[in-house]
Amino acid sequence: MPLYSTIERIRNELRELGPGAALTPEQLYPFDQIHYRGTDAVREAAATLALGPEHRVLDIGAGIGGPARFLAHTTGCHVAALELQPEMHVLGEELTSRARLTDRVTHVQGDALTCPFEDGGYDAAVSWLAIHHIPDRPRLLGRIAAALRPGAHLYIEDLCERAPFTADDLEDVRQTLHGVAMTTAENYARDVAAAGFSNIAVTDMSDDWAAFCTGRATAWHADADRHTRVHGERIFQILDGFFSTVARMFASGRLGGVRIVASRADHE
Repeated sequence: MPLYSTIERIRNELRELGPGAALTPEQLYPFDQIHYRGTDAVREAAATLALGPEHRVLDIGAGIGGPARFLAHTTGCHVAALELQPEMHVLGEELTSRARLTDRVTHVQGDALTCPFEDGGYDAAVSWLAIHHIPDRPRLLGRIAAALRPGAHLYIEDLCERAPFTADDLEDVRQTLHGVAMTTAENYARDVAAAGFSNIAVTDMSDDWAAFCTGRATAWHADADRHTRVHGERIFQILDGFFSTVARMFASGRLGGVRIVASRADHE
């Protein structure tokens, strides 16, 4: 996926900040939040989950750790940031160290379908735009449920199929978005319920994300000179095409977005 294959752009942005042994988390926010709506999305999750220093959070598909660092820095919670891709995991560890948050964010490199989780060890599980990359979503959700204490919460934002995809859409879903488990929001919610969650709240994020993606594509293209200087022509063009493609897919009305918040059953 272009957002991941061009991850060297993060180091380019670090160079733009200038030399220095340490960084504040706030300095990273403009470029370490790879999901939609940046820190606004994570702030809403923290408020919904009422997170505080006493809570342990499992972040599935943590990427370079932007949401994990934001949660830890702003709420004091402890986050286990699980990421499959080694290069993103390593960069995430480096950024967390430079932001002086290693006491509250632990990066774990592994597969969410096989990596050991502590049974009942977490007060919340979160994920932003990652689960559609993971095959066998029912198994994943069951493993997350087992990792949560009774009554703990699940908070997911992810892509979904809002209306039936065309053949061209499916090619973009597979090759551009790497959506191996992309279904309707209704099917997503059924999987959450089958995994043992209740009090399931489903929010359609499609229009909100469509506007975000259109704005992102427009802003990236408008600042071509700056991005080409910082990242080079290759990365600029790759991301220019990616952002435009995603904006077009949302504008079609067929690609959608969903937020799912649920509670693990109070009984074992």
